[in-house]
Amino acid sequence: MDPGLQTRVVEAAELNAAERARWNTLRDAEPVLGGPYFDLRYVEAAAACAPGSRIAVLERDGRIVGFLPFQRRGSAIQPLGAPMSDFHGLIAEPDVSLPAVLGLLGAERMRVSGLVSVEPLPELSVRYAMAADLSGGFDAYQATRSAAFLKDKRRRARALERDHGQMIFTFERPPPELLAWLVAQKRAQIRRTHQHDIFACGWTIELLNRLAECEADDFGLRLAVLRAGGTIVAAELGLTAGDRHHLWFPIYDPDFARYSPGALMTLETLRVAAGRGIARVDFGPSEEAYKEDFAVPMEPALEGTVAVRPSLMTHLRGAPGVDRIDEVGKRLARRLDRIAACEPGLIGQVKGGASFVTGLGRRHPAVGAGIGVGIGLGLSLGLLAD
Repeated sequence: MDPGLQTRVVEAAELNAAERARWNTLRDAEPVLGGPYFDLRYVEAAAACAPGSRIAVLERDGRIVGFLPFQRRGSAIQPLGAPMSDFHGLIAEPDVSLPAVLGLLGAERMRVSGLVSVEPLPELSVRYAMAADLSGGFDAYQATRSAAFLKDKRRRARALERDHGQMIFTFERPPPELLAWLVAQKRAQIRRTHQHDIFACGWTIELLNRLAECEADDFGLRLAVLRAGGTIVAAELGLTAGDRHHLWFPIYDPDFARYSPGALMTLETLRVAAGRGIARVDFGPSEEAYKEDFAVPMEPALEGTVAVRPSLMTHLRGAPGVDRIDEVGKRLARRLDRIAACEPGLIGQVKGGASFVTGLGRRHPAVGAGIGVGIGLGLSLGLLAD
């Protein structure tokens, strides 16, 4: 514990000019905080929508040494804007400890999935932020990619145009009707894959609408759309801040799968973004193999539970069989985290947990309805309720 560290908790809208300037100074001093989720404009938009949102202002000897944007869920806290905020963490001087901050906030734990931290936290699993470096331009970027991969995508683009008409790509702020269309398509995809619908709670859609209203040249939503013969074959909503763009919500038409429309759209996004001065495009934390076709590992993006006191799993790590159990637990925890983030109330959490168990039973019928519901709801309520 840091005896000199103090915190006061405020609404994001209550940050004064001096505090906002200090936020930007701390962010500018640490390159790993350059992504859109650490931009105050994103934080303020998320805070206006997400239930239980607050900013911890961290001080030592009367001087601001950091900030932690968060949302409270019972005795635990989550990153502000979860599950929408792919990357998150302290905006602070290097010697500010996250567990110490949690102790000051009276929180037992904080669940993270893409924590950007200069502090060693050995209890967390290490993934990496996957990103495409466009600082040298698109041609220089392409030179770092697989020649066979790029050749295959050029062949598929020719086939798409031959079979369905001229390929047209746009990368602009989304008009309301296209934003609503993409959200509807994404929700349909979520239902097909039996995931938790993060847009059903309402506030996540409100956040997208707020971001869409931002007219700043260097910040806001950008929608990539790939059409063939006038038909949308792929689209992806992303968030731009300064010279960084974060890929966020992709969809593609499965009827066009043989042409790899998602990959064609991503390559076009990178080409146009580079032409507009974007130096880095983020793909989120490493996990999905497809990201390796476009991006390389950058800074660590940590996942797990940051606790004021070390957990039993921390002490057992490395013991025979524990790693497998830990991996299964992480996958389950990710899904339950989304439910808790979207649904701060117990009723919503129970409904989300029941839906999760139903999806689990459809994907794994051998589990059995009775066993699946009993185990699933027990786990869900144990992780979600306080």
